[in-house]
Amino acid sequence: MTARTLANAVSKYLPNKGTVVVENKPGASGTIGLTGLTQAKPDGYMISMATIGNLSIQPNYGKTPYSFDSFEPILIANSVPHVLVVKADAPWKTIDEWFDYVKNNPNAFTYSTPGVGNTQHLNLEAVALKDNLKLKHVPYDGAAPAITALLGGHVKGAVVQVHEAKPQVDSGELRILANIGTTKSDAIPDAPLLAERGYTGYNAWTGIVAPKGTPNEVVTILHDAFKKALEDPEVIEDFKKIGISPAYSGPEDFKKIAEETYKSTGDVAKKIGLIK
Repeated sequence: MTARTLANAVSKYLPNKGTVVVENKPGASGTIGLTGLTQAKPDGYMISMATIGNLSIQPNYGKTPYSFDSFEPILIANSVPHVLVVKADAPWKTIDEWFDYVKNNPNAFTYSTPGVGNTQHLNLEAVALKDNLKLKHVPYDGAAPAITALLGGHVKGAVVQVHEAKPQVDSGELRILANIGTTKSDAIPDAPLLAERGYTGYNAWTGIVAPKGTPNEVVTILHDAFKKALEDPEVIEDFKKIGISPAYSGPEDFKKIAEETYKSTGDVAKKIGLIK
């Protein structure tokens, strides 16, 4: 969605009004798409969306032919917090009540996410590690099945991105206990941000990268065009419709964020036994 929204606007800001064609390459948590970019010419004519998952987390597991620093960062386009949600009739009305429950009932709280070892999974496990909490993770193939499992009573909670849970929250079916990302969200201004209490959190950021070795002047052209697209009122409005907001970070900050996330999520993955 981010790619198509930006592609529709960026031609106004590229030299000679160049067009951007979006090609979906799904699979393996997005690593198939990034793998294809490693084989592209470093001339700026093929670029890729990159997420916290496929750029900074999946390389930790040793199954990708690239690492977090195998590309030229252009910019981060948006950053969405994850939330811990429960059913509206759950016994925990606040995050403090939830903490009391999980501290006194090891392994009793089951929660769903869109998969093992992804951002959502590592996010709540990072919270659990700080207080030595024992939770039971139940992975599903995507956010929609994870939410369906919660609504059906198969698990007691779920960790998903804000916009993925918003429809059920707005309808009164789900309750947000906490924002477990790194930033507050206008969509959920009243949700407690656990990062403010000293817990490690991760946002689901999405950025744009080019092949390693792409000339600096080409990276600059792409960066400037996409930054202007991010600031375009139509893009801002389109993002708002799908529940996300632009969150710009330039090449240097993107590089630092990718590295810090790689190291931090790798540490969490080792502590919970995903990396031997």
